[in-house]
Amino acid sequence: SVCGTEGRGFESHTSPFNYRKVESKGSTFLFLYYRVSSIFLYLHIVNEHKNKELGFGKNVDKDFRFINRNGSINVKRKGLPVFRPYDLFHTLITIGWLKFLFLVGTSFFLINAIFALVYYLIGENSVSLVDHESEFDAFWDYFFFSVQTITTVGYGAMSPLLVSAKIISSIESFIGLLGIALVTGLLYGRFSRPVAKIKYSEFGVVAPFKGGKAFMVKLANQRSSKLIESEVRMLLSYNNENGRVNLPMELELKKIDFLALTWTIVHPIKEGSPWHGLTEEDLRKGNAEIIVLLKAFDDTFSQTVYSRMSYKHDEIVWGAKFKSSITTEGNQTTIDLARIDDIEIVS
Repeated sequence: SVCGTEGRGFESHTSPFNYRKVESKGSTFLFLYYRVSSIFLYLHIVNEHKNKELGFGKNVDKDFRFINRNGSINVKRKGLPVFRPYDLFHTLITIGWLKFLFLVGTSFFLINAIFALVYYLIGENSVSLVDHESEFDAFWDYFFFSVQTITTVGYGAMSPLLVSAKIISSIESFIGLLGIALVTGLLYGRFSRPVAKIKYSEFGVVAPFKGGKAFMVKLANQRSSKLIESEVRMLLSYNNENGRVNLPMELELKKIDFLALTWTIVHPIKEGSPWHGLTEEDLRKGNAEIIVLLKAFDDTFSQTVYSRMSYKHDEIVWGAKFKSSITTEGNQTTIDLARIDDIEIVS
């Protein structure tokens, strides 16, 4: 029985509201007790396994992937203006380091080039000690004067002579102060922002488990920081005749106090599981995606961090299990993160 209630006088049904005539000779009170208990148990299971809404809707392409392998959401926004000041800070905080350094370096060069051109257009006597024998050399002298001005270095050799040049250099110094403060804040924000660095196994596996089968993924913390009160959720998302459905997956262990070693997340495939009765071909036809959501408390930053991962139907190995990546050396336990993807085929 789906309700887990099988007793004398009851017929095993998906819903306790459908039943045959009870032929038990037990008391009326006992019958009512089992009857009410069966109804409440059924409603509890329905509530736990009802379709969850992830926020992607149901009318999506059949080959759509919700979460990319890097944990980002697979959604592209269109129809937005090119310049979005409300999104500038978020972009500068979240882009990669190479892009960030390139953007800052390019901005620094362009700003100094613009001010160098302004000094050049003012005239030959705008800045002292500028070599005007070559227009090219003069421009670069103005450029390096601009660098000294905007960074407030001031070596003392070059200085503005004309009033117009002094006004421009004052404006440039002010812009330089603002720019340095802005970049300093961005650097601090990038370094201080807590980000979970979780290494997930390349593939999920369907492995033997307690006389049956279970879907498993493996993960570990890549940082030396301590993650405590780690909690994980799993959902199975696939297409059926009613559209896209998202069903929660009950886990053998969904919360641990310390994520110090590797953690193998186990979903037993049994009666009541959304995987029950599904085959590898069923997952392929339904374009199934298993979504993993991890939440933990970072002891270093004293903040909660989140991590996401998903596995498509073709990223699942059936009939395999993970090899251990934990060894003991002396009185210390060692985990080898390079072996977190190691699996072995089992019968």
